[in-house]
Amino acid sequence: MLVFKKITTILFLFVCTGITLFAQQETTLPALTWVPQAGYTDVTIMPDQYKTSVSLPLIGSFQLYYFNSAFTYNNLVKNNTIDPNLVIPKLKTMNHLYSGGSYDIFSMRFKTEKTYYQVSIRDVWTQRFDYTKDLMNLVWNGNAPYAGKTADLNGVRVGANYYRELALAATKPVNDKLTVGVRGKFLMGMANVTTKESQSNLYTAPDGMSVSGQSEFTLLTSGVAGSESFNASNFLGLKNLGLAADLGARYKLSEKLSIACNVNNIGFIHWKGQVKNYRVNGDYTSTGYLMRDSADVMDADWQNVLDTLEAVFKPKEDSKAYTSWLSPTIYISGNYSIKENTIVYASFATDIYHAIRPAFTVGAVQQIGKTLQATVNYSIMADNYFNIGGGFVVRGGPAQFYLTCDNLVGLFDPYSVKYFNARLGLNFLFGKVDTSN
Repeated sequence: MLVFKKITTILFLFVCTGITLFAQQETTLPALTWVPQAGYTDVTIMPDQYKTSVSLPLIGSFQLYYFNSAFTYNNLVKNNTIDPNLVIPKLKTMNHLYSGGSYDIFSMRFKTEKTYYQVSIRDVWTQRFDYTKDLMNLVWNGNAPYAGKTADLNGVRVGANYYRELALAATKPVNDKLTVGVRGKFLMGMANVTTKESQSNLYTAPDGMSVSGQSEFTLLTSGVAGSESFNASNFLGLKNLGLAADLGARYKLSEKLSIACNVNNIGFIHWKGQVKNYRVNGDYTSTGYLMRDSADVMDADWQNVLDTLEAVFKPKEDSKAYTSWLSPTIYISGNYSIKENTIVYASFATDIYHAIRPAFTVGAVQQIGKTLQATVNYSIMADNYFNIGGGFVVRGGPAQFYLTCDNLVGLFDPYSVKYFNARLGLNFLFGKVDTSN
């Protein structure tokens, strides 16, 4: 039973982390071209306000995001009590719960004669949980509703990453119309959970007294449930190394109109440190039942659930090294300059994790001298159709402060939204760009 308890603990950890964190594509940040960190999403941006920017640990950039396709916190909790049956009947066949963030350890961007370079070190973490309605109903209400039926567990996945990224980017105009950018990344992985195969179901006999399952399920982990003693190489991710790249191009159709395409996070990490993998493959049967004999989460008979599921699926454990791939992100955007300091834009953004869940954004940017740049936008996302975003960057002397949020309602009432993504930071700028050439 110890093996299955480890799997359940990992699943529970990332579900709870997703609920408590405040969501991967950013719809507002790319519009604020003065912000050096906008280059993380659009490597073709060439700001004309400064030659050099420097960001220091934590204060340079701190981002948190959250996405729940199925429900809000307020849907789940009533009178300070968690009641999953308030949301389970409204779940779709497949549901998604994502969260994560990043922060800069150090970043510097500088301009040579014709090229912008950016050197950065930052930590990135993501958690993803794809789950079926039947899984939530089974875990919470037991298998009584499935007497003589099969619970669909196909496609249940957990994906989580925590890694450090050392990157070097270069952005350069090829000619008067075309600008290209590339960022190479050296990755050091610190923790990972990857679901490889995920095809499972659970059948309950008509009398409810026996259950059987068919499953091909593999859960790979590193730095989560390992037994190795702590050491510096594990902490720094030196045992788990990888490479990635961001690629981008921008083309000017006219003096007022340009289009850009960026494909980010094309890469992998090879995990060798503190690896524990769990594999299920075959058909299984067990006498017993899944029963939750309390409406209270803490007092429910979870031990019976764990015992029965382990008896059915019998997971096996190994410590083989494995490779996980990052989730690529695609940005396609178009900018139109209405007048010198006013730009309107539209964009398509999506990250790819076993499916494509796009976001469509329209917005406008206004600049006031060399002091203030601000934007407001509207986004339509998968399972979430009303998102008003906005952000600003303000400069005073060498200091530049910025704040972006893809759903402004979440700043004031985070418990009422399905999606939230915010980033803020402080950069220091030096040198004036000569735009006379």
